[in-house]
Amino acid sequence: MDKPITKPRWSLSKALALAVAAAILLLAAVAITRGTDRLSVDASRLSISTISTGEFREYYPFDGIVVPETSVYLDLEEGGRVEEIFTKGGQWVEQGTPILRLSNTSLQRTIIDSENQLLENLDQISNTQITRARDSLILKDQLLDMNYKIQELEKKFERYQQLSHSKNNPLTREDYEAVRDELAYQQGKRDLLQERIKQEDLLVERQLARASDSVEQLNQSLALLSQLAGSLKVSAPIAGQLSSINAEVGQNVGKGERIGQIDILDQLKIHVTVDQYYAANVVVGTEGKFKLGDNEHPVVVRKVYPEVVNNAFAVDVDFIGALPDNIRRGQALTVELNWGVPKQALMIRKGGFYQHTGGRWVYLLSQDGTTAAKVEVRLGKQNPQAIEVLDGLREGDRVITSGYENFNDMALLELNEAL
Repeated sequence: MDKPITKPRWSLSKALALAVAAAILLLAAVAITRGTDRLSVDASRLSISTISTGEFREYYPFDGIVVPETSVYLDLEEGGRVEEIFTKGGQWVEQGTPILRLSNTSLQRTIIDSENQLLENLDQISNTQITRARDSLILKDQLLDMNYKIQELEKKFERYQQLSHSKNNPLTREDYEAVRDELAYQQGKRDLLQERIKQEDLLVERQLARASDSVEQLNQSLALLSQLAGSLKVSAPIAGQLSSINAEVGQNVGKGERIGQIDILDQLKIHVTVDQYYAANVVVGTEGKFKLGDNEHPVVVRKVYPEVVNNAFAVDVDFIGALPDNIRRGQALTVELNWGVPKQALMIRKGGFYQHTGGRWVYLLSQDGTTAAKVEVRLGKQNPQAIEVLDGLREGDRVITSGYENFNDMALLELNEAL
């Protein structure tokens, strides 16, 4: 009986082939690993900053415009049609100088209607007073007749009483009671007449008071309407320079519309727009400077406006000292506002690297300038030109400050030429 032959599971040649393949894979892995730690870069595209010691201050530049310290706006109290323009924009005006004249037929009709209503009320008051005077005379005449009649009855009743106690009384009881009752009746009528006179006096007094109040209100309305009518002729409220007039002859302008302004040019200020990010830094008293020509001029924040519009707020900045000779209204300036106290510190020039690393690490050049190694640092405050270095770098160190986006966070950069 034949015995089966068992073949070995791995032949020598196959084992050698597998060993060679494993070695190749290991070398490739080492090569790949070493490649990920290093990256060759073009040195001509790099920006280099040398760490230096100097005065560091926190500031930020903001855009501003030179405006007058005092301006008076010409806002129309009442709208209308522009009939005449007496003064052109850009001219110097004195207080009271006529600027333009408007017409408003609706306002004129309202004034006429109010005057007619006032006359009607005055006529009503006059008629009421005349009627009351006439009625009062009639009632007083009636009261006078009634008093006289009561007086006669009182005398008659007194005689009847005396006769009623005499022995030879010629009067009947019916005569006595008739006089007594007539006297009481007339006295009652007199009381009613007196009450009527009193009530009518009160009623007329109230009517006259209401009519007087109405007249007073109409007089106030007429005074206001007259003031509005007077405002149709616009005059300069102060002396100063008139800005451009935003109106043309024949144009209809609305109530409250601004047609210009008058500026007092003796004093100027800078109206600055500040990003709301700096709201905690820019306050009243914050100092700064601006450059005009070759000279720097100090300024200070005098007023902060609380309203935030489009993520920004406004501040008014005053000049410290005399105004520069070459400054003009409407001139645009860049104002650097400072906060904090200037101090001596290590500094690195600001660059694109900060956006990538957040200031946590930088690429530090070697002494020979052929490589740049990734080192951890601690950076502090910054301004538009420099960043404060707190730890990780020394004075004289050279650092790549251009952007790091293309370096893939390699540990070491190999430069194609020394820097």
